[in-house]
Amino acid sequence: MVIDFSRLNSAPPLTGSTRSNANQEAGSATQAAPVTKKTEPADASTPSGESVHLSPEAQQLQKISDSLRDQPVVDKNRVAELKQAIADGSYKVDSNKIASKLLNMEAER
Repeated sequence: MVIDFSRLNSAPPLTGSTRSNANQEAGSATQAAPVTKKTEPADASTPSGESVHLSPEAQQLQKISDSLRDQPVVDKNRVAELKQAIADGSYKVDSNKIASKLLNMEAER
């Protein structure tokens, strides 16, 4: 069964779309990826004959993902500074700056 997410619910189903067509398209897309990296088998004494090939883009995304994983989710020092500023009344809100940024954000839509 093939599910076509690109069409709306009210659109008529596409004719001639079959699972074999989807498999052929997926196969041609994976064959176009350059071969750059092999993974080692889980048990080196009994190789399975399977390997994984990552494109340079996929390798770059993996490096970025790894570096982001090491970053803290919340900047605790900044949160502490803001809490202190709010508590002692020194935190000032620039309403003109906020309004300007809101208008710019809406204009970009």
